[in-house]
Amino acid sequence: MKMNKKWLSLSIDADSSFQSVISSYFDYYSIGGQFNEKNVTMYFLIKDKDKVSNILNSIIEKYNVSFQWGDVKLENWMDNWKDSFKPIKIDDRVMIIPDWDKNIYESDYVIKICPAMAFGTGHHESTQLVINQMLKIEIGDYSSLLDLGTGSGILSILAKKMGIDKVTAIDIDDVCEDNFYQNCKLSDIDNIDIQIQDVHTHEDYNYDIILANIDKNNIIKILDKYQKTQTKAIMIMAGILISDLGEIVDCASDCSIENIDKMGEWASVMIKNKVSHHG
Repeated sequence: MKMNKKWLSLSIDADSSFQSVISSYFDYYSIGGQFNEKNVTMYFLIKDKDKVSNILNSIIEKYNVSFQWGDVKLENWMDNWKDSFKPIKIDDRVMIIPDWDKNIYESDYVIKICPAMAFGTGHHESTQLVINQMLKIEIGDYSSLLDLGTGSGILSILAKKMGIDKVTAIDIDDVCEDNFYQNCKLSDIDNIDIQIQDVHTHEDYNYDIILANIDKNNIIKILDKYQKTQTKAIMIMAGILISDLGEIVDCASDCSIENIDKMGEWASVMIKNKVSHHG
């Protein structure tokens, strides 16, 4: 990550009950975000401003929101996070803490990260939903995991900490690569294979577990490939608004739904190909 890099910030004034819904419109382009009681601030690459503006124009009237564009440098971003980042406890077993937190935590799995310009600090409900699902099935009993849309690497790091031997992480955004390696080092984890590519160009679904914490449109494409490959992998999907849950379940018509969890406006779905119950 180049220290002189700049990004765009977009601050939208919105009541906390609407923030997750509003931010979901921007998930494809957003490389990070901060939420507080009065507004949500998201960060974007400068080259994506026109596309983000088009999305913004399409929702301004619907949600009657005001907004403000700004610039942000890396060092400003880090200072902002130090003010707002709080440790996250999930199911009393996982703690996600920032790299400046020197406290000792008695959790099964402590993940230390450097909050940076990549989606995924653990604060978002979709990340917590995936972690809850991972804990439910004790994924350490499995040997391989594919993390599609890994971002800052929290889910891949947790998978290694839970005992999975082979972890492959895929993300299209090279902005997150340095941060991914930094977070692995902070969490005393190595041997994760990270590949910077479009998740849809990854053809190998021969894993025990597949994670897809990503936006709805990408999930639908991944679901199609998942069902066509007839992989025996358990797949955990998140980044799904509850209002889109029916559409996702319909797209998974060849699968058995193992579990659905909800948190706030968001849902996660655990599925298996029906073929995986045989042989």
